[in-house]
Amino acid sequence: MNNKERAILVAERVHSAQVYDIYPYTYHVKQVTKIAEELGYDESIIVASILHDTLEDTALSYNDLKQAFGVEVAEIVYAVTDEIGRNRIERKSKTYPKIRSNWKATVVKICDRIANMEHSKIYNPKLFEMYKKEHEDFCKNLMSPDHPHNETNKAWERLNKLLA
Repeated sequence: MNNKERAILVAERVHSAQVYDIYPYTYHVKQVTKIAEELGYDESIIVASILHDTLEDTALSYNDLKQAFGVEVAEIVYAVTDEIGRNRIERKSKTYPKIRSNWKATVVKICDRIANMEHSKIYNPKLFEMYKKEHEDFCKNLMSPDHPHNETNKAWERLNKLLA
């Protein structure tokens, strides 16, 4: 069994009691992963896309991820995990520097945002409007001249098409 298959099993187990809108939470996990795959990203990004919400929303620890999937995947998932804050703005302002410091985490976060926006554009227009309002700040905080643009640009381009 490869890392992707193992990550899917883990995500299905740890997110089993959670929902995304009216769907099992793994619907969202699969959407994020599908986007990363369509954009042609490597296994570490694919596996981290599957596990991207596990530290934030489940009892799994960084060490659990590191032991099962290696340091690189654990670091990506850690970077996209929201920090504690009194509200969404504070959480994001504390989390964005972690994400920006790891270009692969930036890609996972963009794929997550694309999945959330594609879903909300159809099923929750109010939420879609919130993402649109956050877009400029999202870009400003996550774009970095240190990122390999040939890798990150394909994700940014897909995200920006949603707003066109």
